Amino acid sequence: MMKVRNSFTLASTLVVSAHLLSSCIDPFEVNVNTPQPIKVDLTMDVNVYQHGTATEKEGAEAAADFRAAMDRRRDRMTEIQELKNNRLVGENRSGALSIKNRPAGEYGDYVEKTVEAENLDRELLMRHEAEEKSLTVEKVREEQWRHWQRKSFPGEWIEVAGEDGTTYRWEQKRAATE
Repeated sequence: MMKVRNSFTLASTLVVSAHLLSSCIDPFEVNVNTPQPIKVDLTMDVNVYQHGTATEKEGAEAAADFRAAMDRRRDRMTEIQELKNNRLVGENRSGALSIKNRPAGEYGDYVEKTVEAENLDRELLMRHEAEEKSLTVEKVREEQWRHWQRKSFPGEWIEVAGEDGTTYRWEQKRAATE
């Protein structure tokens, strides 16, 4: 009972003290009027931008096509190498694949479809590179032809330039001589 009485006494003392303090303070007025109206000098520039133009959309679509082609080629890499190892396809002078020995039946159809898909993706990537580097597509094809000749393993089919530089022939890549 003593604890309740002390709490009650303390609470009532605080209330009375707050009332006394608030009644002693006179509120005072603060004048917020200005003798002259407030002037605002505002200068503004308005810039209008149009987003999503046809060129930007085409660029975004081209970038998406580029990434998709890269992904498809990466997914197909093992299949292409297997076809090269089996001496069914080779790297031609256009930076693309050519079928050297088409198997019969469904497997031959599979080889054709795989080579066609690979060549479509390579063509898309070469055109993208030509545009990006401001080169002709023919120049990029030649660079790719040289690249794939270097990357080919011994025994794989590659198309090479003849001695006169105007003719081409197929040969199996030889091992590097030391």
